[in-house]
Amino acid sequence: MMGGGIPAGDSVLVAGPTGAGKSILSTQFVSNGVQRGECGVIVVFEEHPDLYIDRAKKFGFDLEEMIADGKLDVMYLRPLDLSVDETLQEIEERVERLGATRVVIDSLSGFEVALAPTFRQDFRESFYRMIQALTALGVTVVSTVEVQESNDYLRFAPFNISFLADDIIAMRYVEIEGELRSVMAVIKMRSSEHSRALTAYQITSRGLELREALHEYRGIITGVPERRSAERSRAEDHAQQKIEGEDGAA
Repeated sequence: MMGGGIPAGDSVLVAGPTGAGKSILSTQFVSNGVQRGECGVIVVFEEHPDLYIDRAKKFGFDLEEMIADGKLDVMYLRPLDLSVDETLQEIEERVERLGATRVVIDSLSGFEVALAPTFRQDFRESFYRMIQALTALGVTVVSTVEVQESNDYLRFAPFNISFLADDIIAMRYVEIEGELRSVMAVIKMRSSEHSRALTAYQITSRGLELREALHEYRGIITGVPERRSAERSRAEDHAQQKIEGEDGAA
Protein backbone atom coordinates (compact mmCIF):
# COMPACT_ATOMS: atom_id res chain seq x y z
CA MET A 1 0.00 0.00 0.00
CA MET A 2 2.89 2.36 0.73
CA GLY A 3 4.87 1.60 -2.39
CA GLY A 4 7.51 -0.44 -0.58
CA GLY A 5 7.26 0.90 2.97
CA ILE A 6 7.90 4.01 4.99
CA PRO A 7 11.03 5.88 3.86
CA ALA A 8 13.59 6.20 6.65
CA GLY A 9 13.49 9.62 8.30
CA ASP A 10 9.86 10.34 7.37
CA SER A 11 7.21 11.70 9.70
CA VAL A 12 4.06 9.55 9.52
CA LEU A 13 0.63 10.56 10.80
CA VAL A 14 -1.82 7.76 11.66
CA ALA A 15 -5.32 9.21 12.05
CA GLY A 16 -8.49 7.47 13.12
CA PRO A 17 -11.28 7.18 15.71
CA THR A 18 -11.04 5.54 19.13
CA GLY A 19 -10.38 1.81 18.94
CA ALA A 20 -9.46 1.79 15.25
CA GLY A 21 -6.03 0.26 15.94
CA LYS A 22 -3.72 3.27 15.74
CA SER A 23 -1.65 2.14 18.72
CA ILE A 24 -1.45 -1.44 17.46
CA LEU A 25 -0.24 -0.28 14.05
CA SER A 26 2.38 1.93 15.73
CA THR A 27 3.53 -0.88 18.03
CA GLN A 28 3.76 -3.19 15.03
CA PHE A 29 5.98 -0.62 13.31
CA VAL A 30 8.41 -0.54 16.23
CA SER A 31 8.34 -4.33 16.68
CA ASN A 32 9.13 -4.82 13.01
CA GLY A 33 12.13 -2.54 13.43
CA VAL A 34 13.43 -4.54 16.39
CA GLN A 35 13.14 -7.73 14.30
CA ARG A 36 15.36 -6.00 11.72
CA GLY A 37 17.98 -5.11 14.34
CA GLU A 38 16.82 -1.52 14.94
CA CYS A 39 15.96 0.14 18.24
CA GLY A 40 12.84 2.13 19.04
CA VAL A 41 11.28 4.55 21.50
CA ILE A 42 7.56 4.70 22.27
CA VAL A 43 6.36 7.92 23.89
CA VAL A 44 3.09 7.42 25.78
CA PHE A 45 1.08 10.37 27.05
CA GLU A 46 -2.36 8.94 27.83
CA GLU A 47 -1.70 5.50 29.29
CA HIS A 48 0.69 4.10 31.91
CA PRO A 49 3.51 2.03 30.34
CA ASP A 50 2.49 -1.13 32.23
CA LEU A 51 -1.00 -1.00 30.73
CA TYR A 52 0.44 -0.19 27.30
CA ILE A 53 2.85 -3.13 27.50
CA ASP A 54 0.16 -5.55 28.75
CA ARG A 55 -2.21 -4.58 25.95
CA ALA A 56 0.51 -4.97 23.32
CA LYS A 57 1.24 -8.51 24.56
CA LYS A 58 -2.38 -9.50 23.85
CA PHE A 59 -1.73 -8.72 20.19
CA GLY A 60 1.52 -10.65 19.95
CA PHE A 61 4.09 -7.96 20.80
CA ASP A 62 6.36 -8.71 23.78
CA LEU A 63 7.58 -5.21 24.58
CA GLU A 64 9.00 -6.35 27.93
CA GLU A 65 11.44 -8.64 26.14
CA MET A 66 12.45 -5.86 23.77
CA ILE A 67 13.08 -3.55 26.74
CA ALA A 68 15.11 -6.23 28.53
CA ASP A 69 17.21 -6.73 25.38
CA GLY A 70 17.97 -2.99 25.27
CA LYS A 71 16.11 -2.59 21.96
CA LEU A 72 13.15 -0.53 23.20
CA ASP A 73 12.38 2.28 25.63
CA VAL A 74 8.80 3.12 26.59
CA MET A 75 8.51 6.67 27.94
CA TYR A 76 5.56 7.89 29.98
CA LEU A 77 5.14 11.65 30.05
CA ARG A 78 2.33 12.48 32.44
CA PRO A 79 0.11 15.54 31.90
CA LEU A 80 2.39 17.93 33.74
CA ASP A 81 3.28 21.47 32.80
CA LEU A 82 6.03 20.54 30.38
CA SER A 83 7.59 22.91 27.95
CA VAL A 84 8.28 21.85 24.39
CA ASP A 85 12.01 22.03 25.04
CA GLU A 86 11.75 19.78 28.11
CA THR A 87 9.67 17.24 26.21
CA LEU A 88 11.97 17.26 23.20
CA GLN A 89 15.12 17.00 25.32
CA GLU A 90 13.74 13.98 27.17
CA ILE A 91 12.82 12.21 23.93
CA GLU A 92 16.14 13.06 22.24
CA GLU A 93 18.10 11.72 25.23
CA ARG A 94 16.29 8.39 25.04
CA VAL A 95 16.78 8.21 21.27
CA GLU A 96 20.51 8.90 21.51
CA ARG A 97 20.97 6.52 24.44
CA LEU A 98 19.49 3.60 22.49
CA GLY A 99 20.59 4.68 19.05
CA ALA A 100 16.91 4.46 18.13
CA THR A 101 15.82 4.86 14.53
CA ARG A 102 12.06 4.50 15.12
CA VAL A 103 9.94 6.67 17.42
CA VAL A 104 6.21 6.45 18.15
CA ILE A 105 4.31 9.37 19.68
CA ASP A 106 1.01 8.06 21.03
CA SER A 107 -0.84 10.36 20.88
CA LEU A 108 -0.80 13.99 19.77
CA SER A 109 -3.89 14.65 21.89
CA GLY A 110 -1.93 13.55 24.94
CA PHE A 111 1.09 15.55 23.85
CA GLU A 112 -1.01 18.70 23.70
CA VAL A 113 -2.41 18.05 27.19
CA ALA A 114 1.10 17.48 28.56
CA LEU A 115 2.21 20.92 27.45
CA ALA A 116 1.84 23.96 29.64
CA PRO A 117 -1.19 26.09 28.65
CA THR A 118 0.98 28.80 27.11
CA PHE A 119 2.55 26.25 24.74
CA ARG A 120 -0.80 24.72 23.74
CA GLN A 121 -1.66 27.89 21.87
CA ASP A 122 1.24 27.20 19.51
CA PHE A 123 0.71 23.45 19.27
CA ARG A 124 1.45 23.22 15.54
CA GLU A 125 4.75 25.04 15.96
CA SER A 126 5.62 22.84 18.94
CA PHE A 127 4.84 19.67 17.01
CA TYR A 128 6.81 20.90 14.00
CA ARG A 129 9.88 21.65 16.09
CA MET A 130 9.83 18.23 17.70
CA ILE A 131 9.36 16.33 14.46
CA GLN A 132 12.04 18.34 12.65
CA ALA A 133 14.54 17.71 15.43
CA LEU A 134 13.92 13.95 15.39
CA THR A 135 13.85 13.42 11.61
CA ALA A 136 17.03 15.51 11.34
CA LEU A 137 18.68 12.70 13.34
CA GLY A 138 17.49 10.20 10.71
CA VAL A 139 14.70 8.91 12.96
CA THR A 140 11.41 7.74 11.45
CA VAL A 141 8.52 9.10 13.53
CA VAL A 142 4.99 7.69 13.67
CA SER A 143 2.45 9.89 15.47
CA THR A 144 -1.15 8.96 16.20
CA VAL A 145 -4.04 11.42 16.26
CA GLU A 146 -7.66 10.78 17.11
CA VAL A 147 -10.31 12.11 14.75
CA GLN A 148 -14.07 11.94 14.96
CA GLU A 149 -16.04 9.79 12.53
CA SER A 150 -17.67 11.98 9.89
CA ASN A 151 -18.13 12.24 6.14
CA ASP A 152 -15.23 14.67 6.20
CA TYR A 153 -12.96 12.24 8.04
CA LEU A 154 -9.87 13.32 6.13
CA ARG A 155 -9.88 16.65 7.94
CA PHE A 156 -7.55 16.24 10.92
CA ALA A 157 -9.26 18.64 13.33
CA PRO A 158 -8.57 20.12 15.77
CA PHE A 159 -4.83 20.18 15.11
CA ASN A 160 -4.68 20.97 11.40
CA ILE A 161 -1.16 19.58 11.26
CA SER A 162 -1.53 17.14 8.36
CA PHE A 163 0.66 19.33 6.15
CA LEU A 164 3.56 18.72 8.54
CA ALA A 165 3.55 14.95 7.91
CA ASP A 166 5.42 13.31 5.04
CA ASP A 167 3.03 10.36 5.01
CA ILE A 168 -0.57 9.98 6.21
CA ILE A 169 -2.51 6.79 6.96
CA ALA A 170 -6.22 7.17 7.66
CA MET A 171 -8.27 4.53 9.50
CA ARG A 172 -12.03 4.43 9.96
CA TYR A 173 -15.15 2.31 10.50
CA VAL A 174 -17.72 1.63 7.79
CA GLU A 175 -20.92 -0.39 7.66
CA ILE A 176 -20.92 -3.05 4.95
CA GLU A 177 -23.97 -5.27 4.58
CA GLY A 178 -25.00 -4.81 8.20
CA GLU A 179 -21.51 -5.44 9.59
CA LEU A 180 -19.09 -2.93 11.07
CA ARG A 181 -15.78 -3.12 9.19
CA SER A 182 -12.46 -1.33 9.59
CA VAL A 183 -10.77 0.19 6.55
CA MET A 184 -7.60 2.15 5.98
CA ALA A 185 -6.07 4.15 3.16
CA VAL A 186 -2.73 5.77 2.45
CA ILE A 187 -3.74 9.38 1.91
CA LYS A 188 -0.35 10.90 1.24
CA MET A 189 3.26 9.95 0.65
CA ARG A 190 5.61 12.76 -0.08
CA SER A 191 8.46 10.82 -1.68
CA SER A 192 6.98 7.73 -3.34
CA GLU A 193 3.98 6.33 -5.17
CA HIS A 194 1.34 4.55 -3.16
CA SER A 195 -1.92 2.64 -3.48
CA ARG A 196 -5.13 4.67 -3.62
CA ALA A 197 -7.26 1.70 -2.54
CA LEU A 198 -9.38 1.61 0.60
CA THR A 199 -8.40 -1.67 2.21
CA ALA A 200 -10.15 -3.68 4.92
CA TYR A 201 -8.18 -4.82 7.97
CA GLN A 202 -8.68 -6.69 11.23
CA ILE A 203 -7.06 -6.54 14.65
CA THR A 204 -6.07 -10.10 15.59
CA SER A 205 -3.91 -11.82 18.20
CA ARG A 206 -1.03 -11.31 15.74
CA GLY A 207 -1.60 -7.57 15.39
CA LEU A 208 -3.12 -5.67 12.51
CA GLU A 209 -3.71 -7.77 9.39
CA LEU A 210 -4.77 -6.41 6.01
CA ARG A 211 -7.64 -7.99 4.13
CA GLU A 212 -9.09 -7.23 0.70
CA ALA A 213 -9.16 -3.91 -1.12
CA LEU A 214 -12.78 -2.75 -1.35
CA HIS A 215 -12.90 -2.06 -5.09
CA GLU A 216 -16.43 -3.39 -5.45
CA TYR A 217 -17.93 -0.68 -3.22
CA ARG A 218 -18.53 3.00 -3.77
CA GLY A 219 -19.21 5.68 -1.18
CA ILE A 220 -16.91 4.11 1.42
CA ILE A 221 -15.88 7.49 2.81
CA THR A 222 -19.52 8.21 3.69
CA GLY A 223 -19.38 5.33 6.17
CA VAL A 224 -22.28 3.48 4.50
CA PRO A 225 -20.93 2.21 1.14
CA GLU A 226 -22.95 0.53 -1.58
CA ARG A 227 -21.88 -2.43 -3.68
CA ARG A 228 -21.42 -1.54 -7.32
CA SER A 229 -23.09 -3.73 -9.93
CA ALA A 230 -20.68 -5.87 -11.94
CA GLU A 231 -21.51 -4.03 -15.15
CA ARG A 232 -21.13 -0.60 -13.60
CA SER A 233 -17.94 -1.68 -11.86
CA ARG A 234 -16.38 -2.78 -15.15
CA ALA A 235 -17.44 0.46 -16.83
CA GLU A 236 -15.97 2.60 -14.04
CA ASP A 237 -12.74 0.59 -13.99
CA HIS A 238 -12.45 0.99 -17.77
CA ALA A 239 -13.01 4.75 -17.48
CA GLN A 240 -10.38 4.99 -14.75
CA GLN A 241 -7.86 3.03 -16.81
CA LYS A 242 -8.52 5.32 -19.76
CA ILE A 243 -7.90 8.42 -17.62
CA GLU A 244 -4.67 6.94 -16.24
CA GLY A 245 -3.57 6.08 -19.79
CA GLU A 246 -4.21 9.62 -20.95
CA ASP A 247 -2.32 11.02 -17.94
CA GLY A 248 0.62 8.74 -18.74
CA ALA A 249 0.63 9.81 -22.36
CA ALA A 250 0.52 13.45 -21.32
